[in-house]
Amino acid sequence: MKRLSPVLLVVALGGCQQTPPANDQLDAVLWTQTSIEHELIYRQVFASATRQLDAALADPSWDALPQAPRDLAGLPPALIVDIDETLLDNTAINAQAIVDDTPYSYPRWYRWVDNAQAPDLPGAKDFLQAAAQRGITTYYLTNREPGQEQATLVNLQRRGFPVSDVQQILTAGTTVGGCQAQGSDKTCRRQWVGQRARVLMLVGDSFGDLVGADNRLAAQRQAAAPYLTWLGQRWFLLPNPTYGGWYTAPYGDQETLPDSRKRELKQRALNLQD
Repeated sequence: MKRLSPVLLVVALGGCQQTPPANDQLDAVLWTQTSIEHELIYRQVFASATRQLDAALADPSWDALPQAPRDLAGLPPALIVDIDETLLDNTAINAQAIVDDTPYSYPRWYRWVDNAQAPDLPGAKDFLQAAAQRGITTYYLTNREPGQEQATLVNLQRRGFPVSDVQQILTAGTTVGGCQAQGSDKTCRRQWVGQRARVLMLVGDSFGDLVGADNRLAAQRQAAAPYLTWLGQRWFLLPNPTYGGWYTAPYGDQETLPDSRKRELKQRALNLQD
């Protein structure tokens, strides 16, 4: 008897092969929303950061900013934290796109931000409340759009985060101290905070929340090399398998490319077995 190929066998049996959409994020979002590992990693990172607060406060030379040594005398203590997928969980947007079999929708994202209902992530609120109890101010550096500060403030306050003024929320492209940010880069905003405070820690879900570098892995490794001892001490990084610089790097951040071409380039970036 002649054996059919897997493809012909599926057709002969009246079935069809299912190919994931080029923009599908099912497994990434499923892990983020349903795994105990995701929840415990967040609790672990924020618990570790909380344990470092007293040591950071007690050391007058403690500085988490990746720049040349500076005069810290008299500067009040502060933290710099990211918001999305660091403090607030927005993966419901990604989940809806998966169920609808549609690409990520920015209009839907803007409505989500305006609704100010994003839930907080495990351990985040407790960490920032512990910092506030010690007199440490938090600055929220986010790549949300200018004009979304008020809705973001409302969302953070609803979830119990210590923030009282939109001046603590610095959105993408904010011009601070004459420094105009380029795209999503947060260097200017970090420097602005560093002129006003002794920054004890940086916390985020993206390498760009720690130090500026392009999305190439080699460039990021080089930028991180001088600060590896700061990990788990001054720098705290959380996992985000749904989006980030790593996601767009394989196709050179060219968002106008067709989804099928993006997927092809992402596959080419994979390391295959010998």
